[in-house]
This record gives sequence, C-alpha cells and structure tokens, in this order.
Amino acid sequence: MHFLAPLLLTGTVLATAPIIIHLLNRRRFIRVDWAPMEYLKLTLKTNRRRLRLEQWLLLAIRTLAVLALFLAVARPISSGTNLAGFLAVEGRASRVIILDDSLSMSYQTGEQSAFSRAQNAVRQVLNQLGPQDSVSVVLASQPEQPLVRMAHLTEKERDQLIARINEINSSQMASHWISTLEEVDRQLKEATFPIKEVIVVTDLWSAGWTSEVRDLCDRWSGEQVTLRFIDIGNEPTGNRVLRSLDQDSRIALVDQEVKLTAVIENSSTEPLKSGQALLDVDGNVTPVTLPEIPAEKTVTVPVSVRFDEPGQHVVTLSIPADSLMEDNVRSKLINVRQMVDVVLVDGEPGLNPFESETDFLALALSAGNSNWQVTQTESSTWKSQLLTAPDLIVLANVDQLSKERVAELEELVSLGTGLMIFAGDQCDLQLYNERLFKGGNGLLPAKINQIRDLQAQGLVIEPIADSPIELLKNLTPELLSRVRPHRFADVVLEQGEGQRQVNVLARWNDPQQSPAVLEKRFGEGRVLFWTVSADKSWSDWPAEASFVLAMRLAAQEIAAEIQRGENLIAGEPIHLELETITAPQAGELVWLDRDLKPQEVRFGTEGESKTILSSDPIRFSGVVEATWQGTQSGGQTQKFAINANVEDSLQERLNEQELQQYLGRMPLKLIRYQGKEMDLSTAGTELWRYLAVVLLGCLISESMLAAWIGRRR
Repeated sequence: MHFLAPLLLTGTVLATAPIIIHLLNRRRFIRVDWAPMEYLKLTLKTNRRRLRLEQWLLLAIRTLAVLALFLAVARPISSGTNLAGFLAVEGRASRVIILDDSLSMSYQTGEQSAFSRAQNAVRQVLNQLGPQDSVSVVLASQPEQPLVRMAHLTEKERDQLIARINEINSSQMASHWISTLEEVDRQLKEATFPIKEVIVVTDLWSAGWTSEVRDLCDRWSGEQVTLRFIDIGNEPTGNRVLRSLDQDSRIALVDQEVKLTAVIENSSTEPLKSGQALLDVDGNVTPVTLPEIPAEKTVTVPVSVRFDEPGQHVVTLSIPADSLMEDNVRSKLINVRQMVDVVLVDGEPGLNPFESETDFLALALSAGNSNWQVTQTESSTWKSQLLTAPDLIVLANVDQLSKERVAELEELVSLGTGLMIFAGDQCDLQLYNERLFKGGNGLLPAKINQIRDLQAQGLVIEPIADSPIELLKNLTPELLSRVRPHRFADVVLEQGEGQRQVNVLARWNDPQQSPAVLEKRFGEGRVLFWTVSADKSWSDWPAEASFVLAMRLAAQEIAAEIQRGENLIAGEPIHLELETITAPQAGELVWLDRDLKPQEVRFGTEGESKTILSSDPIRFSGVVEATWQGTQSGGQTQKFAINANVEDSLQERLNEQELQQYLGRMPLKLIRYQGKEMDLSTAGTELWRYLAVVLLGCLISESMLAAWIGRRR
C-alpha cells in the first residue's frame, strides 16, 4: 500500500489523544476511605468487568475514528501485483495476446509512441509466460492472420517472435473491437487447454467500442474465459485532424482550375494560429495559408489546382504536425481528362444556323472551350445507331424512344453517364410518361401533365444542396428576370419510392411557382429535365448569357465522372474492374511514399466479361501503385490513394467504469503500463471512500455508546 499524501500521516499521532485523556482522568481523583463506600464497593465490584469493557470499547472507537480520519485524507492506494502475479493461473492455459495497432496507437508522447510502449509490453508478457502454455499473438487490425497460432514457444522461438513484433508498424485503420474479439473467439474454440485467457494491449481510446462487445463478454464470462487489459495509453492533450480533402468539381479537365475543399478540425483546447499547410501536386510542393482555427472548432479551406496533362494525378495536403501525425495528411487521386464527350440528340433539325433544336446548346458548351467534344446527331439517326457511352447525353425535343433504347439509356445512366432532357412540341407525352417516367421508377423525374402557355417573369433558383446549377444564385436578379418563357411542360410531382431522389432545382416566377428544372438521381448517374425547349421556340432564354452559364454548369456537374475506386480509406480492400477479358497471372502493390514491403494483388472474374483486380484490406495510408503484366497489353500500372481512417482520431479515453460497461458480467482485470522495462504494476484502488465509511460508522457508534455509558443507573 502507498499514499498519495503521505505527509498527512503525521496526524495519526493524534490517535493517542483519547488514550492520554483516559489515563489523565484516571489519575485526577484522590482516593479517600469513607465508611459508606464499603457498601458501594460491593455494588461496583459486581459491575466492574462490564464497566471496564464499556470504557475500553469507547476508547477503541474514538482512537479508530482519529486514525480513519487521517488515513482517509492521506489517500491510501492498495498495492497492485507485479506482472507475473497478474498473469498467474492455476494450470496450463491457452492465451491470445491482442496488440492494438489502430491509428490512435501512433499518438506520440515525448519521443515514444503508444505503439512502441505496446510492443515493449507484449515483449514483457511473452517473457513471463511459461513454455507449457500455448499462445497466439494477433494484431487488432488483422486478427485472422495471427503472428503465431496456439504455439508452445521455445526460448529461441520467443526471441524470434519478439523480433518480428518489434518490426511491425502501427496501421492507420480504425478500431473495431467486436470484429477483432469475434475472430479471437473463433480461435479460442480451437484451444487445447480448458483455461482460456485473452490479453488486450491497448491505449483504451473509446473509438471502436460498441455495445455488441458486451454480449460476447457475457458469453465469455459464462465459459470461464479470462479477459485482461494492459493499458499503455496516456491522457491525450489535443489533436488536429485533416478530416477530408474532397474534389468539388465533378470532373477535372486539362488547363482548367480544379477546386477542392479541405476540412480541418482542431480538437485541442488551444487555438491553431494561422500557419501554412503544404500542398503536394505530383511532387511539386507549394504552401497554403491556413486561417486561425479556434479551439474545438472545424473549418473548411478551399484549395485550387491546375493540371497540364491528362491522366492520374496525386494531390496531397499536409497540415502542421502534432502528437498524432498520421491524421494530418490527406491524399486525393484525381483523374484528369483531355475532354468531355457530349452527344446532343436533335429532335427537330433545321436548315439554317440556330434553327436546329441543339444549336444553342452546342454553342454554349463548345464556344471558347476546347475541352468539350460536342457531337450533334439527328434523333432519327441516333435511334438506329449502336449506343456508345459518352460522358453526357442530351435529348432535345426527341419525339419518342423505343423500349430497347430506353433500357440502354437506363443502364448507361445507372453506371454514371449524365442525361439532360429538354421538352418540346415533338415530345410524345404519353410515351414519355409510359417509358421514361414509369410511375416514378424511370429516368424522367416527374410525370408530364400537359404542354401549356406560361407568363413567367424570371427564374428562381432553389437552395438545394449539391445542386448542379447552384452557382446561378450568384447572378444578379436582373439577369435571371430576363428569362421569360411563354410555353413549358407542366409536370406533376408524385410521392413514391422512386421519387425520393427527385429535387426541384429551379422554378418559374409565376403564381403557381411551376418547376423549371428537375433533377433525379438514377444509380450512379444524374438526370436533369428542363421544362422548356432548348431552342427559341418556347422562350428567348437560349439567347441570354445566363443560358450559357446554366448549360455549362449543369453539364459539368452531371457528366460521368471517372470513379474506379482509386481513393480508399485504410482498412478497405482494392476492387478495380480492368478493361480486359483475360485475367493477368500476377501483380503487386508497391508503396510510392513509404518504405514498406510490396503487397500481393489478385485477379479474378465477375460474370463473363469482367476482370477484377483485388487485394487484402490495405492497413496503411499513402500512395500505392499496382503493377501487373497484361496478356495482350503488356505492363500495366494503376495508382491508389489510401487515407487514414480518422474515426480513430477521437481523443477520448475510457475510464474503468466506462470500460466495465462494455464488459458486462466479465470482471475487469486491468494493469497499467508505467515504464519502458519491467515497471508494470496494477493500478491500485483508492481506499479513502472505505475509510470515510469507517469514520462515519465510528462517529455514530461513539455517540450511541457514550450515551449508553453515561445513562443514569
């Protein structure tokens, strides 16, 4: 036992005060013989033993009360056991040691990380285990791949295992304790010895602990499985997290500005003064000025980049370092295109310039913009052609579509191709509703009720999040008031399962607030329906500057973006569809910014024509490149950006009471790591609460006993 305030123990000498007072009171009286006292002596002699017992009991209670008072204020702590005593069991045991290697274990205290302390703790545990016990050692991030599995280690094998553990790096994955413990549970079922024990070496950060753990621990408690914790964590002192780096522009084009947004959280109690982040674009580093981030606040920082060449480009943003550096870096792999392929299907061709339905659209998308490859085709020709997969398809006043062509469009849009539909006099409303709307399950966002005349005084942009035409709100009201249609397609917004992804992006400024632009999410793609025609037959809008801006914004936001799964979170596997039918034989992942061993990748097939490149879950953050030899195309490469799982950055540690809630009926057995070597000891329990109860009991007992002894007899 030791004390948190040992100097206060000097007050225990006051416990002698009741004894001294008692002795002084005995000596204060003078003995005088008096004849009637002889009779009184006879009476007292019979009660002497009882009176002496009462006096000694009262003295003991008073002395104990003084001792309890000063022992309580000195805050005694019960002594813990050493490591050998903590691990001692009666009989041979099957043990599983879980080494927490999640992101939070990279937290640095001084010159040592939490993971380094955990490695030292595991080494000491292995040195304390006897050769008769079987032991498994697993990493929390991949428990299905134990470093050793139910092995009886010789001294040489133990040294080799310790050397292997010392070479391991902590991952950037998030904790998920129920998955880890369930896999350990499966391994315990193969255990040889009836005594089963699980030892978890962790920093006890709260991330990853869920209520499902309680059910498993309750079952373990009934099966006599022992669960022990070695706490190697320190109290966190604050952290800065780069939570995300997202691409705002749906597509990235050569020689055009690509906008990104970084989200930075300052969870410390001190503000982050204005500083500089580092922006790395394909190896070229430039500084980015950061605003001041108040304590416990989150800010967004806009970032702009420009690319000179098409292809894969890696953008990495790093904020100033702190104690947990792994969540201060974020990478984004951006697919930059040379151009966007747009097909304009003209339902009403004209002989002269700007008489065709799609002439104004073609001008709006291609004027001064070489990155848009615009192809105009007549609807009669397009309906019989083999449907290709452009980035964007525009149907302008197309009269009708066959069921087969509609099915092909649905497949393309569901895979990511953008679709814009313009109304017009040629549209067959009944077929549009039957084949494109399909009661809310088709491509068309709303049912077309009728074509009717309209007297509107402008366009009103709705405040919809992630709207393709959101930037039109920045235009002056005068520009939007010049949009005055005189005919439009009146639609009916129905409620249903298929209508949940429908939004009205803009309305006409008429008394009914009639919808002008509607959007529907369809699989991975987006569909926009404009209730006016694309030419000047229904309005003069195509001749306005706002029409050019609206078409470019909408086209760029809904055009198919290249999503091949190149941006991942640590813990996710790679799953990439290759543009080949014959699967390559072998390949590997090579780290471009870390000194790590290459990782194997696999090749398989899905269906009859899909070849899939896949891997095990990626444990580390950084940029990797998959390389393989194609059967026909030769050497192939593909880059991937892996980011840390910042869910594990939440700096909250579990105390004993909180941890016990997750353990259910399983008794908590906890040992705290306090040094680099054998300085492992259990955290003793503070005893002042128990001494306070003793003191209260003494005071109550003393009052009652004193009243009893002093009663008139």
